[in-house]
Amino acid sequence: MDFDQDFDYSIFDSLIDKNIRFAVYRLAWQQDVHLILQTSQVVAQLKVLSDLNGKKGFVIAPFHISADTPVILVHPDIYLRGEEGIFQYLSGRDFDKTTTCVNIHNQSSVNSFALYSSVYDTFYSALTAGKLQKLVLSRTFDVNRKFDFSAGASFRKACTKYAENFVFLCNTPETGAWMGISPELLVSEQNGVYKTVALAGTKGLGIEKWDDKNRREQQIVVDYMRRQLNEQGGDIVQTGPFTAQAGNMEHLKTKFSFTLKDNCKIGDLLDLLHPSPAVCGFPKGSAFDFILKNESCERKYYSGFVGPLDMEGSSRLYVNLRCMQIGKDILRLYAGGGMLSSSELESEWEETENKLQTILTVID
Repeated sequence: MDFDQDFDYSIFDSLIDKNIRFAVYRLAWQQDVHLILQTSQVVAQLKVLSDLNGKKGFVIAPFHISADTPVILVHPDIYLRGEEGIFQYLSGRDFDKTTTCVNIHNQSSVNSFALYSSVYDTFYSALTAGKLQKLVLSRTFDVNRKFDFSAGASFRKACTKYAENFVFLCNTPETGAWMGISPELLVSEQNGVYKTVALAGTKGLGIEKWDDKNRREQQIVVDYMRRQLNEQGGDIVQTGPFTAQAGNMEHLKTKFSFTLKDNCKIGDLLDLLHPSPAVCGFPKGSAFDFILKNESCERKYYSGFVGPLDMEGSSRLYVNLRCMQIGKDILRLYAGGGMLSSSELESEWEETENKLQTILTVID
């Protein structure tokens, strides 16, 4: 993707500094950059995903909805598409600072293999005991923010480097600032046709064959998605699995296309699908509770979902993966991997290290 050299993307840093509600994003395999910016003071803080029915704007939803991590909708008081219109609008505005920005407290232990190993043992014990079939273990990685770091410049670099992914940068006083490069569509909708994917299983580009562990991990997600869609969907078309590249990795991917029953809307569908076993585990309810109790980090909006809802007649919501939270002094990166009883500690750690490279390549 080519960008006009005349446009200074650091202008988005000033929006973050002033804690403006906004999201700038570029859809996968598309050229245009989009901006959704809220100028009104109304705070759309939602407690359940079904509250998204009939709404429009940019959604920022967490892994676990709570008082500290609500679903936030950035109202499209201003919606612009294309660099020229976006930068013409922003360069002529002086926004007032709203409230104090969310900050990240440094935790030296988050980058520790020893900490990861300890939590891994807890997860692995639950899997080998037969209590759960799959668990997703996540971790964080803190990077000291350099004085010349620019979130806007990193967003621009990610758009250029990762054409196949959804790239976003957003900020609200409730969520703080986040940036991500997601390979995984959660739900899209246009003209009454819905799409979702099952994305699970990870290997490096140089590895030719998929092993049994990754194939089983993918199948767990496929079976779950199919069961959920059968509840409220119709005309279901399933395609795959096939190999899909995301950065320096490959994943197994299965696509679903479907319609919804008359009484079901997009918020209801999201409630059925999120969080999927791809980011949680299986059985979902038990895995979800286990993760909240035993994981060493708070996921916040990592492995939740983000994206435009009912903008220009369509919605495209992506799982918030390969992402980071942007603090005043710290950039907190997130990564995770699916575990089965056949998993091995070193390979799971290496998978998270590889996933972290996606975002690390655009902040150096």
